[in-house]
Parts: sequence; structure tokens; C-alpha cells
Amino acid sequence: MKFYIENIVLWLKNGTKRTITFHPNKVNVITGDSNTGKTAILEIVDYCFFASKSKISESVINENTDWYGIKIHINDKVYTIARSALINGKVTDNYYFSSTGELPEIIISNNNAHSIKKIIETEFSIDNNVTITFGGNSLKAGSKISLRYFLMFNTISGNIIENDSNIFFDKQNEDRYKEALPRIFDIALGIETIENILKKEKRIELEKELNQLNRKQSRINTGSDDFESEKKDIIKQAKEYALINADLPVEDSMGELNSIINDLNSVSSDGIEKSERDKIEKEMNLLKRKIRNLEGFSSEYATYKSNLKNTEDSLKPISYLKGKDKELLKTSIFDAVITELDTQLKSIKELTKSKTAINNQVNDHIAIFRNKIEELKAKLSILPKENRMFENEKHKTFFLGTIKAKMELYAKPSNTMPDNLNKRIIDIEEKIKNISINDTVEKKELTIKLIEEIISEYIDQAGIALENYASYKPVFDYKEKSLKLRKPKGSFIEHVGSSSNHMFLHLFFSLAIHETSFKNKSKFIAPFLIIDQPSRPYYGEENDKKSEIDHSDKSKITNAFALLNKYISDRVGDSGEFQMIVFEHIPKTILKDFENIHLVEEFRNGNALIVNGKIT
Repeated sequence: MKFYIENIVLWLKNGTKRTITFHPNKVNVITGDSNTGKTAILEIVDYCFFASKSKISESVINENTDWYGIKIHINDKVYTIARSALINGKVTDNYYFSSTGELPEIIISNNNAHSIKKIIETEFSIDNNVTITFGGNSLKAGSKISLRYFLMFNTISGNIIENDSNIFFDKQNEDRYKEALPRIFDIALGIETIENILKKEKRIELEKELNQLNRKQSRINTGSDDFESEKKDIIKQAKEYALINADLPVEDSMGELNSIINDLNSVSSDGIEKSERDKIEKEMNLLKRKIRNLEGFSSEYATYKSNLKNTEDSLKPISYLKGKDKELLKTSIFDAVITELDTQLKSIKELTKSKTAINNQVNDHIAIFRNKIEELKAKLSILPKENRMFENEKHKTFFLGTIKAKMELYAKPSNTMPDNLNKRIIDIEEKIKNISINDTVEKKELTIKLIEEIISEYIDQAGIALENYASYKPVFDYKEKSLKLRKPKGSFIEHVGSSSNHMFLHLFFSLAIHETSFKNKSKFIAPFLIIDQPSRPYYGEENDKKSEIDHSDKSKITNAFALLNKYISDRVGDSGEFQMIVFEHIPKTILKDFENIHLVEEFRNGNALIVNGKIT
């Protein structure tokens, strides 16, 4: 995407406008004294980009300002976004918006944050499809990704340079930004695509629905199995009480029970014939005897074959003699005897095979009889073992009511099961199968290597500014989203000391992230970077500025700006664009030899963000 800030504008209470102009494809530097409003410019940009709270100083700046505004260029369009000044330190909901970049002399509210944000988010390729894929304590899964989350890539505040060497993104002290960073990082750098994320979400949605349907089918099947098991007990009790005939099969018995339940007066109290149970038990005993006889026969047949095997062994010399035929002295009956014995040997070999037709027939009959016994057991299980009598009519009515309740309970899942349940399951499985999701693991690994390769070039360029770490290798910690240094040919991660080295690491990191985003053609990270006083480690805090810096520190600052200058040259030379805005304390003489550095203003000698006022 294309992006740069043209103007920061303050509509002052005295009726004038304070306008600061920045150039595209330049390192725009505002340098000057402390307490002149440089850092406030970063807060103003954040405030105009829909911040829910702000640190704009009330003293001098906010007390003299009616409106804050920015004029921006996005994808060949020009917009102005302005917001009325804070009231008692609280943000306001009064916005001015121009789709042509107009900066009116007198400004009034003409729009709202929601409408303006929607326009700007469209330019950032953010729509309702770009959502948080998984939630946390502060972010809800499925909620829309805010434009402001991507602006974390566009600032390096003085706080993170000076105070924390392990945090490389601003706003990480706020839970929602801390949670948002790992959720948007892959999208921002082009590791993931919206299309791929939507496919993943669709597959998760389908898998969730499929699991629900499978659980429903399991409940139905379980209920059906329970009902089938319960049927036998219900029928058995009904036959014991002579409610139905003893010889009725299962389904007919259930039908008869339904009829009886519908008409309780039709119940008969006749005794149950026990002939059916006796008949089945007799048939089962007969089948068991047949199986025992066949198993006995099989055992005796095995013994017979074993004896034949012994005989076979005793006849084996016949084969040897036949092989020595020419060497033997024969009598007149030799050939006849040998031939007869050889025939018997072949016959015995045939009979002693491990499996014969007789074996197969016996085994088949045994299997048939056993299956028949199982069928008879099933029939027997629904027949009563004894005749029972109801104590009275109330007992009979209660018993039938219980049966009715069980039948309704177990039948309910079947009755409520949709006819197309299996079809729906098959349909969802087919949809899941047809969703083609790109595996981003390799892309992520290559991106990590690219970031480290780019930073290695920056380290080479910075040279002696890193002192003892000049030869160290960069390690991008993907999980922590931070940069570390590793000793060459070793795995030990160095604990880097001094805020000077931290400053360089933050520059390396942010520039590499932007270069990687550019190479991966990301649409979500705007090509600009605001850096608040990279020379802070050499000049000290705002209220503790050194009057002069020594030669070595000046060399390091020069190296830092040489890095920024070269970054602009490389990006423009690669048919891209990039804007930097840097707030500094350094003398302008340090900047004079860099072709891509534009000195915007010097906040010295009475000049400041708010002229004729001093920020405290």
C-alpha cells in the first residue's frame, strides 16, 4: 500500500493554524530543545487515528488548541482527519473529515469515528472478514480487527528504546494490544492471507457442526441399542404376566403390547403355555449333542491320520529303493511288491493332508449348529421362565404404564432424528475435504529467515557502533516478537547491555519488519515509521540532556541516521516508497550530508509546536 503524512495541523484558540509539513520518501527530522512539543506530535497522530485515550499535554498544547488534524495520502487519495481537543484530559467524539484533504480555516464537526474509520480501514484492506481468530481476556474471538492494531508497526517511542530491551512494539502495557499482536502478526507480514484464514475458520465451523451431528448420531444409536436391549426384558415380563402369547416374535410382541397399552381392558389373564420354552431348550440340547459328536469324530479322525502318518514313515524306504533300482538284485515278485507298497504310500500321503474334505465338512456343520444355538438363545431370552400373576388390576395398570413410559423414552431419539442426518454428515465431510488450506509453516520459517538475513545486513552496515556485538548474528524470536543476538558459531543468546545497543536493535527490528512486509506485498502495514529520539541513549532524558556528546557517541548517532538514509534509498530504488518522521535533540550539522534526510524544523530559539508558549 501507499501512505505518507503530509501535514500535522493544530487549529489554535487564537484563530490561527499551526501547520508542520513532511515530505514523502524522506527521513523527516524535527530537532530541538526539550519541552518544545516534539513528542506531542506522535501523540497527535495517534489521537487523530481514533485513540480511546491520549497523553497530549494539557499545559500549553491542549489549553491553546481547539482541533488537532492530520492530512494523509493513502493509495493515491488524500484525506484530512481532525478531532477536537481533549476536555479535562478526556478524548472527544467530535470529528472533521475531508475526502479531498481540505484544511479549512474554521473547522466544525461533520462526521463520526465509525464512518471515518470505515473509509480508512478499506484503504488498509480491512473489512468485516478480517477478524480475531481466537480470543483472550481482552479480545473476543470473531471480533473485527482494528486499524489501530496495525499502527503498532509504525512507531518506536522513546519509552521502549530506553526502558525495555525485550519489547519491540508500543502499547504492550495495554492488554488488548498485547493480545492483538500475535493474532495479527502473520497477516501483517503476509505470512497468512485473509482467504486462507477464512478457509481455516470455515473448516473449524464445519468440523464443529460435524462433531455435533456425530454426537447426536451417537446418542441416537446408543438410545436405539438401549431400546433393543430393553425390548427383551419388556417382552419377557409381558409374557410372564400372560399379556401376550409366549410364541410371538419380538416385533409382533411389541405391536401387541402397543395395542394392549392403547386398550387396557383387552388384557387377558390366561396362563402361559410353557411348551415353547421347552421346545426351544430341547432343540438347543439336541444341537449341543450333535456338536459334541462331531467334535468327537474330529478328534478320532485326527488320531487316525496320526497313525497313518506313522505308517507313512515306515514306508519311506520304498522311495529310496526305487531310486536304487539298477543296483538291486531282484526276485520274480520284487516289482509287484514294490509297486503295491508305493501305491499305498501315495494313498497314505493323500489321507494325511492337514486339511481334507471331511475336516471342512465337519467344521462347517459345527459352525452352522453353533449359529443356530445363538438364534435359539435370542428367542429363549424373551420367553418367561415362570408364570406370574398380577396382584390386582391396579398392579396391572401400573405395570403397563411403566412399559409405555419406557417405550416412549427409548423411542424418542428415533422419532426426533432427522431423516437426512446421515446425508448431512456425508455432505459436511465432503465440504471439509474440498477446503484447500495452504500450509503456512514453511512461509513462516522462510519469513523468519528473511528477517534475520535483512538484519544481518544492517548489523554489517552499523559496524563498530555495536562495539562488542558487531560480529554477532541476529535471532528473531517469533513467539516473543523480539530480536536477540547470538554469538557466531554458538547457540548462546547474549544478554545485550547498554541502551545504545538497544536503540540499534529496535531500529534493525522495525526496519526489517517493514522491509519484509514490503517484499511479501502485505496490504496491512502502512509504509511509514515515527521514531521518537533515537539519540536518547546519548543525550539522556528530556530533563537531563547532555550539553554536548562525545566523538564516539556522535559517530554512533551518525551511523544510525546513515542506516535510515540508506533504507529510504533502497526502498525507493526497489520501486517502493517509505516515510520516516524522527524527533531529535541532535545538532542539524549531523544531518547535512544525507541526501534522504529532510530537516523539517528546529524547535529552538523560541520556535516550538506552540509558539510563544513553553511546555512543562
